[in-house]
Amino acid sequence: MLMSPIASHAQTTFGIRAGLNATNISFDLLPDRSERIGFHAGFFADISVLDNFISIQPEVSYSVKGAAFKPLEDRRILNMDYIDLLLPVAFKLGPIDVQLGPFVSYLISTPDYEVFNENSILVDAFKKTDAGLTGGLSYNFNKMFIGVRYNHGFVDVTKDNSRPFLGSGKSSVGQVSLGYRF
Repeated sequence: MLMSPIASHAQTTFGIRAGLNATNISFDLLPDRSERIGFHAGFFADISVLDNFISIQPEVSYSVKGAAFKPLEDRRILNMDYIDLLLPVAFKLGPIDVQLGPFVSYLISTPDYEVFNENSILVDAFKKTDAGLTGGLSYNFNKMFIGVRYNHGFVDVTKDNSRPFLGSGKSSVGQVSLGYRF
C-alpha cells in the first residue's frame, strides 16, 4: 500500500544508445597487450522508481570487445562480439544521471587464439559468459544524452585449454555513447 503512490506515477521511456568502446582483457601472458577499439549499439528502458530521482535502466546491446597484442612485429586483434544485458540503477541529479549496477555478457563469436611459439591455433579458447559491474554518467539535454561508462568483468574468460598460453583474463570496457529517448 505504501508503494502504490510511487507505482501509480511510474513512467517508462525507451531509447537507443550507440558509441565507441575501448576494451582490454587482463591476460597475464599475452605479449604487449593494449586496448582494442570497437563499438556498441543497443536499446534501453528508463523505468522510474522515484519520480525524477531514481530509475532502473535495463539495456540490451551488441558490443565489440577484445584486446590488441603484438606477438612479434605485427599488431594483432582478438575480436570478441558480445550481447550485453546491463541493469544499472540511475540516480538523477538534475540533467546528470549517475548509473551503477550489474551486467552479464554472452559471447556470440568464436574467436580463436594463434599460439605463435608452437604455430598452432587454440579453438574454443574462451568462456561464453562474462559478468561484472557497470558504472557511468550521462548528461541529458532534451531527449538526447551523451554518456560515459565503465564495465569491469569479475569472471575469468579463458577456458582451461587456453590458460597455459594466455593466463587468466578479466574484461574491462570504457564506453562513450550518444543516446536518444523516445
